[in-house]
Amino acid sequence: MSIELFLIGFVAALTPGPDILLIVQTTLNHTFKEGFKVLAGVLSGNAIVISILFVGFSWLGKSSYFQFGIAIIGGVYLMYIAYEIFKHRKDEIHIKNINAKTHYLRGLYMNLSNPKALIFFSAIITPFVDKHSLIASLFSLFCGIILAFSTAILITEIARKNLLTPKFTLFINTFSSILFFIFSLELFYYGYTKAAEIFL
Repeated sequence: MSIELFLIGFVAALTPGPDILLIVQTTLNHTFKEGFKVLAGVLSGNAIVISILFVGFSWLGKSSYFQFGIAIIGGVYLMYIAYEIFKHRKDEIHIKNINAKTHYLRGLYMNLSNPKALIFFSAIITPFVDKHSLIASLFSLFCGIILAFSTAILITEIARKNLLTPKFTLFINTFSSILFFIFSLELFYYGYTKAAEIFL
């Protein structure tokens, strides 16, 4: 097991971004089970990205056209998430079970709609992976990612059970909506820089 890859996965997963924010926000507004469904979607997205890289399409992550397209799609999706959270910011906590597929797909779409995930794995992870022990390297990486996200889910679940009030829920949902909106603007700006590379 590569401690270095484990730590890279752990720290990268805890870095503030759309994936961890969606996982935390879902756990707060539903339960830890729904948080883990989103996590499953995020991990599936990571697996797809890594698979693309290792079948020889690492050039895809460096393509300005690809990055521009994904940034615009991702920006629109994040803005939609921001709108949905803001629209339901005053809703009561949903402790009922919601279709697992819904949360799984939200996590998957969130991960795949962010071009920075592909760039991250392409530029940072690939050089660390020992091609002679690919399975062990990827196992180390995913253990770090899973531990980080699972820790965030469990801490959020404890907070949900002990600290959650309607006022606190309203604050968290409003704050999450603003952050998703900011993330969407960042992706739009990123798309703009890629468009400038293509057309200027």
